Amino acid sequence: MPDPVFVFCLPLVPLLGLFVDMIAHACLARMIAGGAHVRIQFLSFGLGMTVVAGLLVHLLWQQPFSPADRIGYLLLHLMIYFCMGFGLFNVINANVSSLRVRMLKEYLAAQPRALTDAEMFARYPAAEILSARLERLVTGGQIRLQDGRYFPCEGGVALIAAFFALLRRVLLRK
Repeated sequence: MPDPVFVFCLPLVPLLGLFVDMIAHACLARMIAGGAHVRIQFLSFGLGMTVVAGLLVHLLWQQPFSPADRIGYLLLHLMIYFCMGFGLFNVINANVSSLRVRMLKEYLAAQPRALTDAEMFARYPAAEILSARLERLVTGGQIRLQDGRYFPCEGGVALIAAFFALLRRVLLRK
C-alpha cells in the first residue's frame, strides 16, 4: 500500500512540471532575443519534462509496486504533462503569432471609439505582414532563403507540421 504522502504528491508532479515549463519559458524569452519562440518553447518544455521524469522516478521507485505498475504510472503522468505542455505551447503560439489576437487587442484599446476598416488596413498592410512573418520564420530557423525561394528547415517546426499533416489525414481523412 503506497504511503499517504505519495498519494498526495503523485498528481502534483505534472503540475509542478508545467510550472517549471512556464517559469523557464518566461526567463528564456527575456534572455534570448531574435524571435526563436519555438526553440524557447521546446527548451522550456524539456526542462519541465526533466523535472517530471526525475520526480516520478524518485517517487515511484520508493513504493512497493511491480515494475509494470511503475512504468504505467510513469507513462501516465508523463502523458499528462505532455498534454498540459501542448496546451501551453498553443496558448503561447496564439499569443505570439496570431494576428487576430493582436487586432482584438487594438479594437479593445480603441474603445469607446470604434476602428474603421480603413484604419485597420492601414495598420496591417498584407505585404508588410507577410514580410514580417517570413523574417520571423527565417530568424527562428524554421525556413531558409535560397536563390530567392523559401524552403523548410529540418527539425522543430517541420516535425510539428508533419505530425499535424498526419493527424489531419488520420482524423479528417483529408
